[in-house]
Amino acid sequence: MSTCPDAGAELEIGRAGPADTALLQELYVEAARWRVSRGILLWDEKTFTREYIAGLMADYEMFIAYSGGEAVGCFTLQWSDKPLWGERDRGDAGYLHRLVVTRKRSGLRLGTRLLEWAEGYIRRAGKTYFRLDCMSENSGLNAYYRNAGFVYLETVRGDGWCANLYEKKL
Repeated sequence: MSTCPDAGAELEIGRAGPADTALLQELYVEAARWRVSRGILLWDEKTFTREYIAGLMADYEMFIAYSGGEAVGCFTLQWSDKPLWGERDRGDAGYLHRLVVTRKRSGLRLGTRLLEWAEGYIRRAGKTYFRLDCMSENSGLNAYYRNAGFVYLETVRGDGWCANLYEKKL
């Protein structure tokens, strides 16, 4: 785990393991419910089973953040994302997905600090770009990523969805 200062508390970020599964489920279910309450139908809380979380840990680098002994956020990183990024995916980027912060700590810049930590991790891995995507209709999240220094590149479309691609040159 590495630490970074929080508003009055330390933020510890490290690789998630099987012992973190229940906490990760809580974070994702809380996020899914909050999004639905705001009319953002991105995630179904039933998705976040123990098996789903185990699959994320097996397939990607999954991280969990603690503050004061409480799980406060999580995200996954992957080193390739051809389905969304196509020809741009040349092995020179890290891709962030599934970033969540508990609503109990809303307003403390935890999301920004998780992005900053992930950026440093990707930079230390020798990558040139930090990339992520978000649903194009989520104007608040799109503005959040632009304000965090990410540059909009394009919108990709799938079956019933549209995602905006963002990157930051490291």
